Amino acid sequence: MDERSLPRCSVIVAAYNSASTIAATIASVRLQTLSDWEIVVVDDGSSDHTAEIVEAIADARIRLVRQPNRGPSAARNTGLRLARGRLVSTLDSDDLWMPDYLESMVGLLDRHPDAGVAYTDAWALDDATGKIRKTSAMRYQRPPVPPPTAPAAFLAALLVRNFVYNSVTMRREVVEAVGGYDERFSVSEDWELWLRIAAEGFRFVRADDLLAIYRHRAGSLTSQREQFFAANCRVYELVANEWDVPAAIKEQARSLGSAYRRHANGVPGIPGGDPLAFARIVKRAVERRTLWYSSPPLEVAAVLDAIDALAADAAV
Repeated sequence: MDERSLPRCSVIVAAYNSASTIAATIASVRLQTLSDWEIVVVDDGSSDHTAEIVEAIADARIRLVRQPNRGPSAARNTGLRLARGRLVSTLDSDDLWMPDYLESMVGLLDRHPDAGVAYTDAWALDDATGKIRKTSAMRYQRPPVPPPTAPAAFLAALLVRNFVYNSVTMRREVVEAVGGYDERFSVSEDWELWLRIAAEGFRFVRADDLLAIYRHRAGSLTSQREQFFAANCRVYELVANEWDVPAAIKEQARSLGSAYRRHANGVPGIPGGDPLAFARIVKRAVERRTLWYSSPPLEVAAVLDAIDALAADAAV
């Protein structure tokens, strides 16, 4: 096949029971200033109308694949196997992109041919209230700006905390070289992949602007927290005991894993958790209420309105 006929970028959307958000997510891609893309939506065994909503969108650049429920890692790997673009972007089925996301990320990788992954930060949207947070989605992870250039230094920093927002753009050969997502993980699967890519010596580059919109949705905090802590502890175990990385990185992973397990014992919902920690979490939640704009900034409001209009039009 003539590579000139292939899309520049493949957008992988793993979807599970995403009927309430998938139209808006796809609309945010259709509004991109760079139009040379395809979307591969992998419906991971949804029991709602996710697939029917995708099928109703009249855009030849969108492909839908259905599979039995196997989890987000397996769904993304299915999308990666079907991707035709030289670049692949990941987008959660309830998140959104600013219109210049693809143009900015593709341009960033073009300017840095030695880099394998481009990443960004995101606006944080409260799904219940429609408010936008004054701090970015990844601000709490204190992302290094600029990030370390050397992959080894980047790996050491990323081991401490995951400051890479989950919507990234990667060279397809890079993610294929490391074997894609580890299907044993359904939580923290993105962090594990970023670490593996950095461990293989590939460089990450960061966009300066907020190019995505993270949709914060209410969920089962206790069950999510338990899964999160267990998955992160497993990542540290893999790095320390199974990965072919320098001894200093293995020792760092062991040390961080031990500290992480001690921290987990002080969180409600984790066996042995400290009940006083719950009061601290509630206090922080109350304080965070003052960190939301009363109305979205104009640039974000305009994008949300355009996304809603296009999504509604596609549903007609």
